[in-house]
Order: sequence, then structure tokens, then C-alpha cells
Amino acid sequence: MEAFLLIALIVLAITAIIDISVGVGNDAVNFLNSAIGARVASFKTIMIVASVGIFIGSLSSAGMMEIARMGIFNPQYFNIENVIVIFLAVMITDILLLDAFNTIGFPTSTTVSIIFELLGASIIVAGYKVLSDDLPMSYLFNIDDASKGIIGYLNWSKTSEMVVSIIISVFLAFVSGAIVMWFSRILFGFQYKSKLKYVGVIWSSLAMLALSYFLVYKGFKSTYSTSKLTAKEILAYQKSYDPKIEDVLPSSDKLELKIPQGDILVFNKIEEAKSEAGATYEIFFGSRDFEKIIKFLQSNFTAFLLVLFLFWLIFFFIYERNGGNPLKIVVYGGLFSIAMAFAGNDLVNFIGVPLAGVQSYELYQSAKGIGGDLITSNTYMMNGLRFPAQAPYLYLILSGLVMTLTLWFSKKARTVTDTELKLASQEESREKFKSNAISRSIVRVSIIMSEYTQKLLPTSTKNYLSKQFEPIVYTDDVEQPAFDLVRASVNMTIASMLIALGTSLKLPLSTTYVTFMVAMGTSLADQAWGRESAAYRIAGVFNVIAGWFVTAFIAFTVTAIVAIILLNFTTIGLIFLILLAGSFFYYTNYYHKKSIIKQKKYDEALQSIDLNSERAFSKTSAKLAESIGIIKSCYTNAIQGLIDVDREKVKEAVITLNELSTFYSDIKNNLFKAIKKSKLNEKQTAQLYILSNDMMLDILQSLTQIVNSVDAHLKNAHKPITDVQLANIKIMLHDVGAYLDDITEFLTNNDYSETSLLKVNKRSIFDQIELALSKQVEGISHKAYGFKNTDLMMSILLETKDMVAISSRFAKLMKRILNGESPLGNRDV
Repeated sequence: MEAFLLIALIVLAITAIIDISVGVGNDAVNFLNSAIGARVASFKTIMIVASVGIFIGSLSSAGMMEIARMGIFNPQYFNIENVIVIFLAVMITDILLLDAFNTIGFPTSTTVSIIFELLGASIIVAGYKVLSDDLPMSYLFNIDDASKGIIGYLNWSKTSEMVVSIIISVFLAFVSGAIVMWFSRILFGFQYKSKLKYVGVIWSSLAMLALSYFLVYKGFKSTYSTSKLTAKEILAYQKSYDPKIEDVLPSSDKLELKIPQGDILVFNKIEEAKSEAGATYEIFFGSRDFEKIIKFLQSNFTAFLLVLFLFWLIFFFIYERNGGNPLKIVVYGGLFSIAMAFAGNDLVNFIGVPLAGVQSYELYQSAKGIGGDLITSNTYMMNGLRFPAQAPYLYLILSGLVMTLTLWFSKKARTVTDTELKLASQEESREKFKSNAISRSIVRVSIIMSEYTQKLLPTSTKNYLSKQFEPIVYTDDVEQPAFDLVRASVNMTIASMLIALGTSLKLPLSTTYVTFMVAMGTSLADQAWGRESAAYRIAGVFNVIAGWFVTAFIAFTVTAIVAIILLNFTTIGLIFLILLAGSFFYYTNYYHKKSIIKQKKYDEALQSIDLNSERAFSKTSAKLAESIGIIKSCYTNAIQGLIDVDREKVKEAVITLNELSTFYSDIKNNLFKAIKKSKLNEKQTAQLYILSNDMMLDILQSLTQIVNSVDAHLKNAHKPITDVQLANIKIMLHDVGAYLDDITEFLTNNDYSETSLLKVNKRSIFDQIELALSKQVEGISHKAYGFKNTDLMMSILLETKDMVAISSRFAKLMKRILNGESPLGNRDV
């Protein structure tokens, strides 16, 4: 077991680094999205501000680890083997779960994941103890109460408090964001720059006041912490690392304990003994200077808020008069504040469990060194984990460094960020989520309610509201931001206020859930979810929320399974889980790289659309010629694969076809965006793209049918085609290839003087197809061909006919454009 404990510590150390990386990759959405979405500055500038906030937050954190040590389970009832199994199960599951969510781009909560992972592992380990020691099952479900002699292995009261507060915060965040955003838009409108002089200055001053309050309550308060313990609890901690200490309650006014880590802890008596638990002592962790500042501000809170508001009011008044935009400062302030608070508070989610594991081992080793063989890993109970502990300063520095590096280099963090930005975007774009029955029903009900409300409002009010909610139309080449600075400032301000409120009331909240739901509430109120996108966006929100419930379920279930493996197979089980985790990371990275490549190709498709009249014709001709050549190659591989019964050629055709189909589907999806930015004198080239892309998709649809039919025929090992069919197909393959080569040559040279030959060749191919169809029908009547054979041949012959018919239209289209005719003209070649 000693070997298992040592290996476990190494694994915990490694998983701590990985967990910081995957955790920041998911939580970066909390503080980056508003700044990125509003394009408040360059991406590099945004990252620098966030990095500074993260690093300061991690360095100034008190690094308290209660939730990892005793927030979910009561450690005094577990031995060191038990807690190490719990911690291992939690960390292995956490890195896998968060990495999976990062890969698919779903923002989730590191707080919720750690809570349910601790719960899942703890209940399994506690269940094993109950069953192996023949103890009452009530030990699993009691709420522990030492004063009444009630034993409860799990901290159900704390767990339920966390879950309820998180659920309430989700609803509150959405409603608050929606209400504040609606009134903000009424004040500013979308042409907000004209309102910055007065409304903007006052609003920004109030927003920065709220952010400053947030920084005090959520940011700076994480720099220190105090804990109260009775003399009995202090003695129990002493005995956890020195079992030979006298069983006498301490009573002096000041206690100094040298703990196994080498630190000296100082306890000050604050209350004399009133029970058998002895006197009450207080221990302080963190910065005394910050404590003095915070307490001074709390005692002069009204004056502090007034002075702060006047400071920001004067600052923004001067700043705006000198050409500055106060809303940018608000977004910068929110970016820094939430990043700092995130690092100071959420750090425990990443390193709390591993550090608790290290401390557990240190306590065990100290006790074993003093107690000798009387202390074993099976009998040593973890009373020491009930004692508050602070993360070593060196660990905080290293953690801050890893968090900062992850923020800069994690590609998966940008995938998560992209999900929220797409759901919140004011612009119509390719939707990431499909609509569902719930989202469609909500949209229909909303439309009915909106129409009813419109009837009740006076015309003047309706006109005013319509004017205030009329978005800016971007027609230039500048990329449209997902939303403007008004919404970005509301997102930052409301999210920070809600988190600060929860902290002041000592309610555990999920920063991710609050910031995401505020962003969704502001999107709804800002009418970003128009009738063209609402069903998809609402479905996306429900998918993300469903993912949060899945987070809790998976965290609980997987951790429980991992704990079972570790309890039964210890070291061998741990090695198996490490290999499994490595395989999982390899797969998710592979999957994510494919997604990035797919997105890159999508972006390349957008860049390839050039509506400039001078360049569009030559670029389109060249791309169509290239594509026709690829189609010929794909068609040849499919038919030749059928002739030779060669599945590899057909597989090659499938891959080539999928790549070409994806490209032209991406072109179709991006045409709207490109045309929206185009100028009126470019409408003919826009029609060129629309028509040529539509024809290409038609050809690819026919080619897909041919390739899939051949692929299915060979996969299922159906009978080879007959010699007669083979002879017809070989002739058709040659002639179709030559026909496509002719079209490619026309498109490449932009010379359409001899296109009349296409009509002759097309008629010749049609005659061959008609003859082959006639022979197929004749063969069916003589029962020479079965259903599968006929289905294959019909697909090849009829879809080839469509391919040939459509491909000739490219030459017609380009000839019309070259001659200055309408792209939709109906003259024959």
C-alpha cells in the first residue's frame, strides 16, 4: 500500500497541472467573451489584460482548500487509503470531463464538476466501509452531529446548499441580464455613441462602481481568510501528526504549532471555554494589509461608495471630453476584475484536491514516524483534514503561471468561447445548434405574446422602441462584432454584481453559469435572437444547460466507477486508468484538430468568395475548372473501382467527394455574409456565385448517389455486373471523362467559341445511357438482373445523365457573363 500511496502522489501532482490547463480552457469563457465579442481591443490586448488579472489573482489568493478537504465528506471517518482513492478518482475524472467539454466547445462549471466528483467518490468509498465493517446504512445519509453522537460520513447539508444556490443563480442571472439589458438599450439605442456625453458617463460610473464593489468582495477578500477552532479541534489536529502528544486541551492565550510542512501556525484565543470543547481560537491566513483595508471600507461603506462614484464620474467626464469611450473602460475593468476573482477563488477547484492529498500523506508520515508500527495506512484516520489549510505560496505562483500560459496557448479555450459568441451574436450566421420542438414552441408563443403586446402599446411608444432597437447595419469590409459595447458592459457589470452578492451572502455560485446566463439574458433582451435565429439559439442554450446537468451526472457516475476500480485493484487499477486517460486525451486532441481543420476550410471558403467584378470571373472559372477535374477523378475512381472490384479506389472517391462537397456547402453558407457586404454594382457577380454554386451542388448530389451506390454494392459483396453491363459502362466512363475534360478546358482558357461540340457529345452520351437503360429493362423482363443489380445500374446511368446535363451549363453560364448577358439568359449554345 505504501507504493500505491507514493504513485498516487505523483499522479495527483501531474493531474493538478493538467486540471489547471483544462479548467482554464473552459472557464476562460467567463471573462474573455464580452471583450472579444464587442471587439473592445485587439485579441492580444484583451489577453494581456486578462493575463494580468489572472496572475495577480493567483498570487494574492489565500488559497483555501476547504471544499476539497471537508466540504463534501467528513474526513475523520476515513483512513488515508480512503481519502487518496477519493482524491485520485476526482482528479482523473475531472481532467477527462473538462477536456471532453472543451473539445465539443461547451462551457461548464468546474465548481459543479468538483462537487459531484467528490460526492460520487465519497459515497462509493463510504459504502465500501459500511459494507465491509457491517455498519448501519444510516451512516451514509445522516447529517453529522458530534454533539448528539450522530455519525454521517457525507456532508449533505453543505452539498445541498451548494446545489440549490447554483440552480437559483442560473435563473436569477438570466432574468437580471434580460431586464437590465432592455432598459440599457432603451437608454442608449444602438447608435449609442451620441449618448456617451451624459448617459454614457453616468452609466459607466455606476458600472465601474459595481465592478469595484465586486473586486472588493470577490477579488480582494480572497487574499485572506480566518478560521475559528475550539481547543478540542486543535488538539485533534495535533494528535493527527503527533499521536504521542498529551491528551490535554490547550488553554493559553496564544498557541504556536509547528506542522509537518515546516510552517508555524499561530492561534489567538478569542473566547474562553464554555463547554467541554474548550476555548475558541482564531487563525489567520493571507494578507493582514488587505484585511485592514477591507474592514476599513466595510466600516465606511456608504462613504466609500460615494467617493468611488464621484471619482469615476469625474474621470469619465474628462475622459469622454477628450475623445475616449467610457464603455471601453467598463469592459476592461470587468475583464480584469472577473479574471482576478476567477484566479483567486476558483484555483481551489484545480489544485485543492491534489494539495489535500499531499497534506494527507505528510500527516500520515509524521504520525507514523512518531507512532511507529502502531500507525498503518488502514488505521490512520484523517482527522487532520478537518483543519483549515492554505496552499503554499510557491504553488500559487506556479498555478498562476500555468493558468496564464493556458490562456494564451489553449486552442480548446477558443472553441468554448466561440460557442457563447455564436449564441449571443447580433448577426445572422451559420448556426451551431439545430432547433428542437421546445425551442420552436417557445418562439411561437413569444411571437403571439409580442403581437398581443404590440396591440396594447400606443403608436408613439412602439415607434420609439422600434427606433431604439434598430441595429446598426455593417456594409463595409470591417468584420461585424458579435455585439456592441453597451451589451458587453452590461454582461460584465451584472455578472460581477451577482457573483459579489453571492459571495457576500456566503453562497457558493458557479462563475461559468452566472456569466453564461447573463450573456444569454442580454442577448434575448437585445433582440439578437430574431425570428431567423431564435429557434436555433434557444435550442443552443437548452443544449448547454442540459450539458450542465450532464456534467453533474457524469461527474458523479464516472468518479464512482473510478473509485470502485481503485478500491478493488489499487496500483494495477491506477495504471489501467492512466492508460485509459492517455488514450482519451489522444482521441479528443485528434477530434479537436479535425474540427479546427474543418473550421479553417470553412473560413477559407469565405475568403475564396470575391465579388469584385474584375476578379470574380477569372477566379470562378479557375475554381470551377479545378472542381470539374476533381469530379472527373472521383467519378473515374468510383466506376473503375466497380469494374475492378477495388474498394480502395471507391474509398478514395468517397474521401475526395466529401472534401469537395464540404467546400461547396461552406461556400453556400458564406454567400449570404459575402453578398451582405457587397456593393450594388457587384450584383451580377453575386448571381454568378449563386448559380455556379447551385449547379455544382446539383452535380455533387448526383455524384454522391453514384459513389454511395457503388460503395454499398462492393461493401455488401453483391454479384459483379455482367459482361454486357461492363462493356456499356466502360464506353460511358471514357466518353464522360472526355466530355468533362472539354468543359475543364473551356473554363481554364475562358474560350467558349467551340462549345457547340458539347451539345453533340452530350447527345452521344445520352444515347448510350438510353441504350443501356433499354438493355437493363430487357434483362429484368428475362429475369437476368436482380433488384440489387438494377438499383446499382439505375443509379449510375440516371445520375450520370444528370451530371452530364448540368456540367454543360457551366460553359453556358460563363459564356453569357463573358458576353455581358444576363446570367439567367436562356439562349442555347
